[in-house]
Amino acid sequence: MSNRFGSGHDDEPVIGATYSPPDEPVIGGSYPPDEPAPPTIGGYTGEPYYEDDEFAGEDGYWDDEYYGDAEPPARQPMFYVFLFLAAVVGGVLVFLVFNLVRGGGNGGTAPATEFAVRIESPARDQRLEINREHEAVVQASATEPLRRFELFVGDRVVDAVDVSEAPPDNRYRATLRFTLPSKGTYDLFVRVFAASGASKDSEKVRVVAIEPVGERPQTIQGRVVADATLREGPGDTFAEAGSLRAGAQVTITGKTRDLAWLLVQPPAGRAGWVRRAAIEPLDTLDLVPVRDATPTPVPTATSTAAPSPTATVSPSPSPAANAPDFVPTNAVLAQGGAVLRVTISNVSNNAYSGPLVVAVGGDVPQQELAMNVNLPANGGSTVVEFPVTPPITQPGKRAVVTVDPANIVREQREDNNGATFVLQPPVEAPNLVITSASVTATTIDVVVRNDGGPLPVTSLVVQVQLGGETTSKSVSLALATGQSSPVISVARPAGSGQATVTVYVGNQPLASTTVQLP
Repeated sequence: MSNRFGSGHDDEPVIGATYSPPDEPVIGGSYPPDEPAPPTIGGYTGEPYYEDDEFAGEDGYWDDEYYGDAEPPARQPMFYVFLFLAAVVGGVLVFLVFNLVRGGGNGGTAPATEFAVRIESPARDQRLEINREHEAVVQASATEPLRRFELFVGDRVVDAVDVSEAPPDNRYRATLRFTLPSKGTYDLFVRVFAASGASKDSEKVRVVAIEPVGERPQTIQGRVVADATLREGPGDTFAEAGSLRAGAQVTITGKTRDLAWLLVQPPAGRAGWVRRAAIEPLDTLDLVPVRDATPTPVPTATSTAAPSPTATVSPSPSPAANAPDFVPTNAVLAQGGAVLRVTISNVSNNAYSGPLVVAVGGDVPQQELAMNVNLPANGGSTVVEFPVTPPITQPGKRAVVTVDPANIVREQREDNNGATFVLQPPVEAPNLVITSASVTATTIDVVVRNDGGPLPVTSLVVQVQLGGETTSKSVSLALATGQSSPVISVARPAGSGQATVTVYVGNQPLASTTVQLP
């Protein structure tokens, strides 16, 4: 070994030298059994051991400067306990922070609000005129009360509606208004806010802004969904002009004001009028101008022949086995315009029994109704009633009916589930009541009031019967709703007792009362 400490340490042990036991230990040397071996550090016994702290470290061992690669002292057990506790505390803190964030600031105890919100109108890709006010009809529900609706066009709020009361069925409805400033496409969506401040956006609905149609002639394409007869004018009394086969493409060039008939140009042959139910427009009919019928119905054998076949929907080329086919076939107002009665038919040769959803919109309130139905094959139908508030009392309003709007039920065709119907206010029947029947010496004077719908000019008969004797008086009059007639004097039958006074229109008795003849 070299002299590490220089000449000042000549007494350092020399490898290979012999020393007596009391002297410093020698590497590779031997010691008597009764003498203790020098202490070992890191398994090395060649270096001397000093009890003096002059060259010892903090624990009485030489520093690494002197021992080279010797292992450091073993760590105390409390050090590992401290690490374990630190890891546990850190994990708990992370868990609490995560639940705090997930729970919306309530410590994770409040469940997240669930929303369901959608735009029911306008429809996706619907064409809307620019610089004209349009309506967006929205329906939403949530697991807590809703407080506000906001309508966005693009990223801009254009209208908002506050909600103060929760509806009994938890289906919130709102109508918001917007205007499209220029041609192009726009994305609409609605944001609803709950009482807690939580919010939810509906899916975006893209609409197309177009210039006003005005009186400029426009045409759109359509597809024939049922075999039908072309007519020279919009009505079954017009002469036939040809026929259309299901699946053909046509160009729609005109429409009637009530949308019951369309003027179409087939791929071959001349143009003609066809029932709206037989055509599926491939664009909005708002683009098509209203055209007046120019031909005049002629009472010929052709015009008085059997009417054109009822439009029956042809099955798709690859119909689903055992599938039904739902078609809305009628929609009428009832109860003074306060109820919309919709007829749904199954035109498939397969019966259907199960749940079905029917939705209505347009000029009637947007709403859906789910129910269980039994629809026999080949025209089996059911009637669904929807409340209309306020009642529709003016003609020309439209009802848009959609069956199975979410396409839950697999059908033979999925493209014939919707139809638009022009509504006419129901004509209420007259309701006549006898308000007075006064007995004189020679006559019975009767006054009639109409509490129902208007009564046009009609021959009205008032009859008095006493036993087997009958007298009557016929008058011609018209009565508006709430209007009373003049006094109608009927000759008094001979005799005394209780007589019956009856008012007839035609042969139909509409009112009756009794009087006592002295």
